[in-house]
This record gives sequence, C-alpha cells and structure tokens, in this order.
Amino acid sequence: MIQTIAIFIAAYRELSARRLFWLAISITLLIVGLFACLGINESGVTFLAWTLESPFFNTTTTSPETFYKQLFVRLGIEWWLGLISTLLALVTTCGIVPDLVAPGSIDLLLAKPIPRTRLFLTKYATGLLFAALQMLLFSTASFVVIGLRGGAWEPSLFIAVPIVTFFYSLLFSVCALVGVITRSSVASLILTLLAWAVIFTLNFAETIVNGGRIANQMEGQMIEAALANSQDPPDEETREELTTDLAEVKAHEPGWKTAHFWLYSVKSCLPKTTDTLALLDRWLIDSASMPARDASSTESVQEGFGSRRVRGTSIGTAVREQQRSQSIWWVLGTSALFEAVVLALATLIFARRDY
Repeated sequence: MIQTIAIFIAAYRELSARRLFWLAISITLLIVGLFACLGINESGVTFLAWTLESPFFNTTTTSPETFYKQLFVRLGIEWWLGLISTLLALVTTCGIVPDLVAPGSIDLLLAKPIPRTRLFLTKYATGLLFAALQMLLFSTASFVVIGLRGGAWEPSLFIAVPIVTFFYSLLFSVCALVGVITRSSVASLILTLLAWAVIFTLNFAETIVNGGRIANQMEGQMIEAALANSQDPPDEETREELTTDLAEVKAHEPGWKTAHFWLYSVKSCLPKTTDTLALLDRWLIDSASMPARDASSTESVQEGFGSRRVRGTSIGTAVREQQRSQSIWWVLGTSALFEAVVLALATLIFARRDY
C-alpha cells in the first residue's frame, strides 16, 4: 500500500509540474470570476455596471437562483468542463500511460515489488485526479458565487464532481488503452478525440432520428384526431386529404422505427458522454421554477421533420421529455460497463507485455 501511495504521489507531482495543469486551474478560476460578474435584475442581464435589457431574461421571468444554476450548467459544465477543460485535461494527461511504458521508466518501475495491475491502475487514477481537482475547485467557487449572488446555498452542486469526473474517465480509458498499444502520446490524444467525435456524432444522429420518429407519430395522432372529430367533422375533400396524409405517415413509420432501433442499439454499447452531463439538468435545474414565456412567442407553427401540423417546439419538448425519462442506471451503468471493458483490456495488455 505504501508503494502504491508513493507511486501516486510521484505521478501527481509529475502532473502538477506541467504548465497546462496550472493553466487549466487558472482558467477555471477566471471562468468562475466571469460567472460572478454576471447578474440579473428587473431589466435584464447585467455584467458589472452594464445592463443588457431583455424581455426574456430578467427577474420577472427567471429567479436569480435559477439564473445562476443555468449559468453553472450551460457555461460551466457544458462549455468549460464538458468541452474546453476536457480537451486541456486530455492534452495534459495523454502522456501518462505512454510515459509509463517508455524504455527506462518502465524498467525502473517493474523492478519494484508491486503488481503490474496495481501499477497501471494507480497511474490511471492519477489522470482522473486532474479532472477531479478542476471540478472540485469549480464547484466550490460556484457554490460560493450562487450562495452570495443567487441567494441559494446548494450543496447539490458538488454532485457535479463525480459526474464530470466519470464523464472524463470514459474518454481517458480510451486514451489509456491507445497509449498502452501505441506507446505514443500523440496517437493517444488523436484517437481519443476521434472516438469522442464518433460517440458525439452517433448520439446526435440518434437524437435527430428519434425526433423524426416522434414527429411522425405525433403527426399521425393529430390526423387521426381530426378524422375522428364528431363535433367539427371535416368535409369530404378535407377527409380525403387527411386520409392520404395518414397513409403516408403510416408508410414512413417503420423506417423511422428501424433507423432509431439500430442507432439506439449502437448507442447502448457506447459510453453516454452527452447523457452523462445531461444528468446535471435533472438534479440542478428545477423545471417548475422556470416561468413559461408568453404564449404568443410560440404561436406560429414551426415545421419540424416535414410535419405540417405539429409545432417544432412541441417536437423538441417531447424529445427532451423522453431523454429525461431515461433510466439513470442505463446512462451510467452501460457507460461504466464500457469503461470497465476498455480498462480491463488495457490492464491485460500492460500486465502481459514483455518489456
């Protein structure tokens, strides 16, 4: 155990000696500072002494508490920690495993009486420490800002620490596997970013196809309701048009279902990076505290996925509701299973390779 702690401390010192480590920490504090400079009043959004008037974002439509929680998720989680900070973390930590298996370094470490599996997992945990420290710093600073500026002290903000660290671990496991195989920091970074892009693209495609499936289903339901309306029955010409449209909708239904089934099946086997971060919406943003915008602002019918009768906003709402209804255990469980398989493969290769 002492040897494991010593290796962990040495790896942390090596990580903290890199300039990108302190650059990421500094930018995190800068983001929180920007976060604190923003505010909301009865006229609109404020930045220091300036006010940007807005009829949609002010204290009559959004409470300061909800405003700062939204900033925490949208600005802090999705853009900073979910994208930019993750890229910096990958650039900083992508060399941990390749440096471990480099000639000279690996010879010295294997000479110590420590199992290879524990050695590899200790180095892996060091890479996760980078993301965890950033998230803890950001959550602590945001906790103070939301408490002082938003008037709400929310310990639940710290749930972001394990969630975002888990999100990063999904990518870092791929980086570790590629690092063991190629022994190249550049290859580890490039292939991990490529894997991230593929996962994001598949998730986006599944969302789009699911939206088309739901729009097609809602269209059919509206046509059937119009045909069954006994109080205001359609005339013969309208009934014929509705019947033709309903037949077209029914013809498209199998295609939408099949496409969504295969995309969803593939998505189930991959880590849920987007859905993992979206869990913060469920726990940090109370939808009931967000007053609805004036009905006239959504009065016009938007076409979505070729639908002529369903509002685009209604389709988007239905898609979001379905996504939020997904089991948390499905999001985290299948992702953890993917990481376990990738990490087990990387550990097996490391333990059995002849150095």
